Amino acid sequence: MIYVCSDIHGRYDKWRALLAALDLKPDDELIVLGDVIDRGEDGIRILREMLQHPNVVPLLGNHELNAALCIPKLLREITDESLAALDGRDIAALSEWLQNGGGPTLRGLREISPDEREEVLDYLRDMELYLEVEAGGRSFVLTHAGLDHFEPDKPLEDYELLDFLLGRPDPAAEIWPDKYLIYGHTPTRLLREQMGEPISDEILRRGNQIAIDCGCGYDGRLGCLCLDTLEERYV
Repeated sequence: MIYVCSDIHGRYDKWRALLAALDLKPDDELIVLGDVIDRGEDGIRILREMLQHPNVVPLLGNHELNAALCIPKLLREITDESLAALDGRDIAALSEWLQNGGGPTLRGLREISPDEREEVLDYLRDMELYLEVEAGGRSFVLTHAGLDHFEPDKPLEDYELLDFLLGRPDPAAEIWPDKYLIYGHTPTRLLREQMGEPISDEILRRGNQIAIDCGCGYDGRLGCLCLDTLEERYV
């Protein structure tokens, strides 16, 4: 079976509850659509568990991108010379990351050894932007935030980095007729509010779009979808 979840945001309790509920077998696969870290306290702990399991596959989220860019600068020994090397863009990026929940991630990194930090950073740098998957007789495109600037005939490799990471999709928009787009990033409660629907922390399906960020980072639920059956699970 192939499962997908997204936007765990440091909630180790939800992560462990999901693993217990799925009881993954060696030939199962769990694909995590980014934003494992930040806001909650245990993002680094979750990442370190994920990297030990070859059947857990991470995609890059905007929080992982910010961390990969900022962490090496923050962990460097602070000297007059290193401070002088930070330009305005570096300082702005660091400030934005910390304001957007990066503090717990930085604290988690400080609690592990330099070799373990480098292992985590390598894991972040190796994350893919999207995956194309076949399961249950259906075709899926998996990304963190949908596809900004969507064009039906545009190859995925021609999209820009931020098209995968920062989009705010319209769930009612027409996309490919023969494959599903699955994404996180925007909590489904906000998408329902945007469409004038009753608010709930459940997976949202509209046409061939499926949004799966159920607000785990905002005291909501961690949702998970089985691609083989389209069965939903929540913890």
